[in-house]
Amino acid sequence: MNSDDFGGSVNMSRPGASDEYRGTMYAKPALEQFSLSKYLNEYQGRVKIRRALYLGERCPELSVESYQIALSEIKSSTTDINLHDRVLKNLEQLSGPVASDAEWVSLARKANNSAFDVLMAELNRAKQQHIKKDALRAQEGLAHHKAKLGNVNEALRTLQDARDYCSSVDDQVSLALQSAWISQSMGKWLQVNSYVQRVVSSLPAQPVKMAAEIKVLQIQADFGEGRWSAVVNNVKELSYDDIMSTGIFERGSLTPQDIAAYGTLAGLAVLQRDSLKQLIIDNAEFGKFLDYIPECSRLLRLLYNSAYSDALSGLDAILSLGVLDPVIAPHTATLRSQFVENVVVLYTQPFVSTSLSAMAKALSFGSTSQLEAMLARLIEKNLISGRIDAVSGYLLKYTLDPRDQTLETIERMYSSFSDQADVMLARIHYLEEETATHKPRYEGRR
Repeated sequence: MNSDDFGGSVNMSRPGASDEYRGTMYAKPALEQFSLSKYLNEYQGRVKIRRALYLGERCPELSVESYQIALSEIKSSTTDINLHDRVLKNLEQLSGPVASDAEWVSLARKANNSAFDVLMAELNRAKQQHIKKDALRAQEGLAHHKAKLGNVNEALRTLQDARDYCSSVDDQVSLALQSAWISQSMGKWLQVNSYVQRVVSSLPAQPVKMAAEIKVLQIQADFGEGRWSAVVNNVKELSYDDIMSTGIFERGSLTPQDIAAYGTLAGLAVLQRDSLKQLIIDNAEFGKFLDYIPECSRLLRLLYNSAYSDALSGLDAILSLGVLDPVIAPHTATLRSQFVENVVVLYTQPFVSTSLSAMAKALSFGSTSQLEAMLARLIEKNLISGRIDAVSGYLLKYTLDPRDQTLETIERMYSSFSDQADVMLARIHYLEEETATHKPRYEGRR
C-alpha cells in the first residue's frame, strides 16, 4: 500500500503547495524561545508527521531533529511501513547510517494484516446478516485503518461507500465529519469545506460542540484556501469555552496557537484599523487564543498604535515560522504584501504631503523607488487619493474643499429632483391624453 499524503518520492512536499515553496530553504524561526520539539509536540498523528516532514525539508538547521520526531511519531501512532522507510532514508542522507527497527516493522506488518482481515470479516458478516449498523461500523473501522496506513484517498472512498449503510441523518453527518478530519490531516482544504457544507446542509441546527468543531475546521480550511475575509467572519463568532469543550486540541489535529495565527494574519490582510480593533483586538473570545501566542497580540497592538516599523519586524518574526508551516507557507508572500500595503495607506492618512524618503526609511523599504512603485499601485486601486511629485520627492494628497463637497451634494440632489420631476410631468401628460381619447367607463351605463 502507498502513503498517499506524502507521495511516492523521497521529496515529501505538501500536496498543492505552490512551486515558490518547493525546494526553498529557510533559517530557523526567529521567534523568541522557539523550541522545535515543543512546537511539534502540540500535534499528534498524521498532522504531527506532516508538519515535521514539511519543516525538515525546508530548514536544514532543524532537518535531522524534524525527521527524528517524524520517525518516532510514525512508530507510535501509525503502522505505515512505507513512510517509515522513506523517512529513515532521508535521515540517513543527513546523519549517516541509522539502525532500522526490524521488530517494529515486523509487528506493524502483522498488525496491518490482522486488522484488515478482522475488519473485512466483520463487514462481510454484517452484509450477509443485513445488519446496517454493524456494516457501517465495520466500514468506518476499515476507513480509519487505511488512513492509519497512509492510504488517505482509499480511506475517503471507503467512508463514501459507508453511506449505503446509513439509517439516519446523524449517521450521514458523522461520516461527513470523519471525512473532513481525514482531509484536514492531509491539507485538502477544498475537500474539508465540501464535507463541512454537507454537515451543515444535512443538519442545519447542530449541537453546540459540533457547531464549534465545524467553526474551527472552517477557519483552518478557509485560511488554507486564502479566504481571509471568511476567516475573519468565523473568528468573530468564536466561543472559546465551546471549542475547548469539544476536545479538538487534545486530538492534536490543530492547536490554539493555530487559531490565533490564522485570525491575526487574516485580520491584518483585510481589515482597516477600526475594524481590526473591533473584530480582532477587542474580541474577548479571540483574545483567549491570543494568550497562547503573545507575538500575535503584540503585533496587533503595534499596528494599532502606529508603530509601523516594529509591526513589520514583528510580522517577519511570525512569518519566519509561517514559511515552515504547511498551512501558512503558501500564503506568506501574499500576506506580507497585503500587510505592507495596509501599513502604507495608514501611514499616509494623517498627512496632506509625505516625504518619500522619510516614509521609505520609517517602513524599512529597500529603496525609494520600491516605495514609489507600491504607491503607484495603491493610487491606481484608489486606496490612496493623491499623486507622486518626483521633483520634490513627496506624495501629495488630493483634498476637497468643504464648499466643493457641498456643491457636489447640491448638484446630486438637483439632478435627482429633476429626474423625478420629468417622470411626474410625463405621467401627467399621459393621463391627459388618456382622458381626451377615452370616455369614462360609467357613461355607458347611464
